[in-house]
Amino acid sequence: MRYEFLQCSEGDREWAYALKSGAYREVVERQFGPWDERFQRELFAARWNPTISRIVVVDGMAAGLVALVDRVGELWLDEIQMASKWRGKGIGSAIIRGLIDQARADRKPIRLHVLRENARAQRLYRQLGFFITGETANHVLMECGEAPGQRTNPDETSSTRRPA
Repeated sequence: MRYEFLQCSEGDREWAYALKSGAYREVVERQFGPWDERFQRELFAARWNPTISRIVVVDGMAAGLVALVDRVGELWLDEIQMASKWRGKGIGSAIIRGLIDQARADRKPIRLHVLRENARAQRLYRQLGFFITGETANHVLMECGEAPGQRTNPDETSSTRRPA
């Protein structure tokens, strides 16, 4: 399935919040307890950054959102969310594969964090070549790309890469 990206603007704020709520509500409730709408809106408002966010468009429809920061030494995948209608169709995986290719071309790793309770996302990231690099109180830190001192041949095992 083909997709394209459109730059987000401040006018996309409510749509992006609704998308995020739909994508994360279940996992947030598993990890933190009942959904607190006021707190979630405040958290979203503090983190919302349309300059790094792109709407994923499929068949002329807004299907998801990707937020990516190109930093010195890494690409940081801040968010990827697909609307429920578009989940499980391979679009998110195709987007992530494209980002991995971009990171490789730039000779950078791609990094992200995922909520501890989001086992489905962690499984997907592992299938796409990510490995765990650490953990925080709420997140698992993951990376795809060449680890320092390591070769990129996926057939070689590495004692510094922790299996997910």
